[in-house]
Amino acid sequence: MMKKKLIVIIFLVVFCLGLTSCSSKQAKSDAAIDFTSISKNAADVITDQSPINNEELKWKWVVEAGKYDELSFVDANWIAVKGGNGKYKVINTQGESVLPNEYDQIDGFYDGVAMVGLDGKSSYIDKKGRSITDKWYQSADPFSEARGAVQQNNKWGYINQSGELIIQPRFEEVKSFIGNRAAVKLAGSWGFIDNSGHMVVKPQYDQVEEYSEGMAAVQLDDKWGFVNSDGNLITTLEYDQVKDFHEGYAAVMNNNKWGFIDTHGQVSVDLKYDDVGNFSEGKAAVKVAGYTEDGDAWAYIDYDGNIVIDFYPYNASEGLMIEVGEFKNGLAFVSKDLYCIIDSKGSNIFSGDSKFYISAFYYDNPFNVIPGYIFTDENMTVRKYGLMGLHAEQRLAPIFDFIGEMNGPYATVINVENGIEKKGIIEIYN
Repeated sequence: MMKKKLIVIIFLVVFCLGLTSCSSKQAKSDAAIDFTSISKNAADVITDQSPINNEELKWKWVVEAGKYDELSFVDANWIAVKGGNGKYKVINTQGESVLPNEYDQIDGFYDGVAMVGLDGKSSYIDKKGRSITDKWYQSADPFSEARGAVQQNNKWGYINQSGELIIQPRFEEVKSFIGNRAAVKLAGSWGFIDNSGHMVVKPQYDQVEEYSEGMAAVQLDDKWGFVNSDGNLITTLEYDQVKDFHEGYAAVMNNNKWGFIDTHGQVSVDLKYDDVGNFSEGKAAVKVAGYTEDGDAWAYIDYDGNIVIDFYPYNASEGLMIEVGEFKNGLAFVSKDLYCIIDSKGSNIFSGDSKFYISAFYYDNPFNVIPGYIFTDENMTVRKYGLMGLHAEQRLAPIFDFIGEMNGPYATVINVENGIEKKGIIEIYN
């Protein structure tokens, strides 16, 4: 597991080269795929989930593949599209132009405002396409907590949603506002300001992370600690590495051993593990190297450090990355040679015994879909992507050359023609 996932995903694409099963599945050699005979896992869905819809989904084009050179969602129902002239505009999911002005770049809307780029300069527009300011800045970042960071004359400041420069550009570097705090760099050191520009934590650190759950990681002389929202250290600067707070606990490392501290800076789980994940739904993954003669193993612990899902040698087939994921709605993605799904007790929900293979660590509960692919040739080199259900039932026939995560009822797909990737967007429905 890597330090700091955020959130990010945009999405994970999985390339299966050497295939075994989640519990020693043999490679399949079905050259001709019968899409009506996808095998199902007998495991029942966990009791706290809503009833699952297993009916085959239908789909239709929202944006046909290849109509635009590039496309991406900038809001729930708005799509930035790039035409042959190299400029972006915004259309809705009915294909109608909603922002006809063309830009070199359009980012997503945050707080009702989107950053746009034109001729090497940056500015912002609202959802009516109106510029919130008549100024074009050297650079700009997306809005967060009603503040947008802008660069002018090599210095950074912040504007509000009315386009007013409310924190004058005077900082060398800045980060986004989170929890009414933003990290800023002045005279080579980092500190924090509040949303009025008042210095809450004076610049004194070599590195800082953004606030998470009211705490921010700070580093000085290669040692890390945490400050609270008032800027007071809750622990001395003593750790070699740290991760953000999640559910009231942060992972910390010294001498290559990981443990956890609480919001008072007290060690809650001893530093004895070789790697750890973040807490999610009351559980965190922890690793012990050389747990058996065959190699490493991972377990899940609770807040008190008790083992709640026993150690298991989560491995990955050649070409895959090892995954021991965080829990969401009682489910976590893990690698047992192939990618599988476990419940909060560690039991398999999806064991990999299917013609579908998981291609993104993403489950959409309302639609009961997971992006996945099958092999359509005997040598297992040609993939076709569709959507599978939680128990590997086919939800959308695998006919695309790639399919990404869902954005509500929409998904980005790719078809390859003559070696050229052509992107499109589909809408799925029952």
